[in-house]
Amino acid sequence: MNITDGLKYFVSSALVKSKRERFVGFLSNTKGHKKFLGSLDHDLEKLLDSSKIVSDISKIDMEQQGDLYCSNGVANNSDLSMVNLYDKAPWEGGWLLINKQGSLAIYRPEGRIDDEIYIKL
Repeated sequence: MNITDGLKYFVSSALVKSKRERFVGFLSNTKGHKKFLGSLDHDLEKLLDSSKIVSDISKIDMEQQGDLYCSNGVANNSDLSMVNLYDKAPWEGGWLLINKQGSLAIYRPEGRIDDEIYIKL
């Protein structure tokens, strides 16, 4: 898994303070990467700082380049826009789509197709 500065920023800013350090640690080794990706199915939702959750993300914001991380281990680090990556996100399993800076994200827990969570830092 390619750990970007944007993902590190997101984890260290979007999670509740009591869990930030643990999850930042997950990004430092391969075993931790698996734990982080596994958390995308359900756990991450409980750990998000509710003050960072917004009602939606604008179309303009979605034109930014992004990275897609999926609970099945697939990660897409490319030059594609968030809109294009959103269209590539799997229907099954949880995933996290973030912009390159890590300041904007869409999180979809496993099995919750209509319950995406929008995060803006």
